[in-house]
Amino acid sequence: MKSILYATDYSNASLAALHCAQSLSVMLRMRLVLTHVYDLPTALGTQLEGPFPDLRSDSLTHNRKKLEAFYDKNRLEDPTPVERCAEPVENMSVLSGIISKANEWNARLIVVGMKGEHLVKEMVMGSTTKKLIDKAPCPVLAVPANHHFDKVSSLVYATDFELEDLRALEKVVDLARAFSAEIRVVHVTSDKEYYGPAQMEWFKAMLRERVHYDKMYFELLESDDVVHSLQDYSQHLGAGLIGMLERAQKGGVKKLFHRDLVKQMASNNSIPLLSFNEQNLQTYFY
Repeated sequence: MKSILYATDYSNASLAALHCAQSLSVMLRMRLVLTHVYDLPTALGTQLEGPFPDLRSDSLTHNRKKLEAFYDKNRLEDPTPVERCAEPVENMSVLSGIISKANEWNARLIVVGMKGEHLVKEMVMGSTTKKLIDKAPCPVLAVPANHHFDKVSSLVYATDFELEDLRALEKVVDLARAFSAEIRVVHVTSDKEYYGPAQMEWFKAMLRERVHYDKMYFELLESDDVVHSLQDYSQHLGAGLIGMLERAQKGGVKKLFHRDLVKQMASNNSIPLLSFNEQNLQTYFY
């Protein structure tokens, strides 16, 4: 069975991501794997059993119970995942710990909160989310703290008309089918970009050779501010998700969809952000 990995820092800000992961695991019929990354020295103050305790074993047991209790206290009453596992991981690096669990469980999706609740947690979880966008072995869904996950009727995908976008959209279509949702494929262009309509027609033709989905529409937005244009468009549409591809640096060529644009969206967005990177485009939801 394929897995969705939910990573938490136990903050209230991570609850929306938990509810989203729980619902998605049911809709996509995937195992829900819960994880929290801890460092062994932080567990020395816990109550350990026996006169010669195995610190590593006792710490793992303690953290698994804590993770289960967090889920039981904060989960949605319904729906219930087909299978659920609590898998805390000891690692000095939050990023490395999450990635190790994603690889171990062959995760098809990692779900995290966009930011922590307080300044210190925000620095940890916020920066971890941004690093995951670059390094994760599968797509990452970053969920805003106050988001209420409901039935997704529309998804927005921001494209720059690149071949990698075609591969990412194959996954977006898989997800949209599960929701029976429409997809809005959007390109933000400035008035200086004369070839936007022609590029859009080329991209549409290429995409339709690879995927067949009736509820897919294409739009050009005219603006110099990509982030705010995408946010305003998605909010006006009532989109349930925004999909984007984090692109690698490509020489000195300046592109409208420059590197770190996805991270800017993850830093200030009220809609869940589904991010892909070029190294995880081979990972499929099904």
